Amino acid sequence: MAPLPPGSSPSAPPGRNGAPSSPLEELMRRKGIDEAWDALEEMQREGHFVDRFTVSRMLMKTVGDGRTRWTPAKVYRGIALVEQFIQQQPEEADEVLFNALLDTCCRMKDIGRLETSMKRMRELKIYPSHVTLGILVKAYGQGGDVSRVLKVWNEMAEQRRHANAVTYGCMIDACVKCGHLQKAVEIFQDMKAHKRHRNTILYTMLIKGHGLEKNLSAALELFREMRVEGVPCNTITYNSIIDVCIKCSETDTAEEIFREMTAPGSHVQPDLITYSTLLKGYCHIGDLDKALQVAETIKACGLKCDELVYNTLVDGCVKANDLSAGIGLFAEMTQSGMRPSSITHSILIRLYQRNGYKGDAFDAVAQLYQHHGLDRPNAVTERGSKASGGRRDKNRNQHGNSTKQGGGNAGGGYVAGRNATWGAGSTTVAASVAPAAPAVAGPTSGIVTTGGGACGCVGDASTRTVAPHHAAQVQHQQQQQQQQQQQQTF
Repeated sequence: MAPLPPGSSPSAPPGRNGAPSSPLEELMRRKGIDEAWDALEEMQREGHFVDRFTVSRMLMKTVGDGRTRWTPAKVYRGIALVEQFIQQQPEEADEVLFNALLDTCCRMKDIGRLETSMKRMRELKIYPSHVTLGILVKAYGQGGDVSRVLKVWNEMAEQRRHANAVTYGCMIDACVKCGHLQKAVEIFQDMKAHKRHRNTILYTMLIKGHGLEKNLSAALELFREMRVEGVPCNTITYNSIIDVCIKCSETDTAEEIFREMTAPGSHVQPDLITYSTLLKGYCHIGDLDKALQVAETIKACGLKCDELVYNTLVDGCVKANDLSAGIGLFAEMTQSGMRPSSITHSILIRLYQRNGYKGDAFDAVAQLYQHHGLDRPNAVTERGSKASGGRRDKNRNQHGNSTKQGGGNAGGGYVAGRNATWGAGSTTVAASVAPAAPAVAGPTSGIVTTGGGACGCVGDASTRTVAPHHAAQVQHQQQQQQQQQQQQTF
């Protein structure tokens, strides 16, 4: 254990402006939280006094602010030491310390430990606050236990009277997650009656709730009400309402809201989730050209397409029955350094099955993986091969030859080669953000790519060019399918 700072007493009054208020906090600042827990454990063994402020801050430091991943073993060690602190110094325990303990149990989704802590809190006659109420409804809500959510909310009437927007937000969020939207709306209406409803997060939660029920009209009503009530919309709000539109297959409305989001004078900027949601919508309705255009816009904006984007696009290729686009997107995905997941693999299987590779789809995908230097998904391939009555070496070798023809680079601007306009009279995502620039020839892929402003990239309306090696592969596969059909005829 690291020694305490020379000349320091085991505890000191809390400092101001975030300054360390005790030797333990100083040790935590210099050596890290693990050293501080070691020191606390030794101090407890030796019977030294420790103040509750330091212990609370140590526990909150252990779980962080939610943006970093924590180690469960370390968190539970902290919980155990705090519980021991309460046992040894019950007079030091207060509502703030218990809230820190309850919040940590909530983050760990440990309802049993949370309820044990609440029981101990009642035994020590420590009065819970509205913060405690918020933690409890959040914990039960994320567990989907609507009965306990409502029970706690009804029992803690006194705490509700002092509740702020955060506590109400926890309750509304819990109701939405538990599928109890009616109660969430009822609480919001009560807040509105007391003029306490003007909060971006509250509106956004309810919009998401209506989205889960695919109630676009109610979601849009709330979204428009925000402007009337003077409640600002942030990126999450726009993403939420666009997502509702997509879930309800209202892509035109989604485009309208996107144009509003990116209009001159707007202080809200789209992010990867915004574009991914639009892209998902186009893939869902089978409009692969628009989806690919959104993918180009993502890259033109300096954002990076993640696995979800590529999986959605390849799944769109399944719906559009476009094998060449799917292969090109997979190549682009692997060349950008992303490793495909099992979800990617299952989508590719469906893509090949849709294009005539019924029994051989698993082998074809395995060959595709090997061509890009990826491990062959053996377990899945074996299951697929057994289901299809064994491997067919002749077709697999033919597929291998076709992938070798591909050889080259599928990246660059593959997706821009398709007919990427959004239809006559419509406005593209790219055009909504920045003017388009002239098309230029891609140096490595032999396809048409485009450039633009900050986020501008609009495809050529008259072309639908496929990279040469992808075209050769598709041609070979079509010939193979024709041969199979002829064999079946004979």
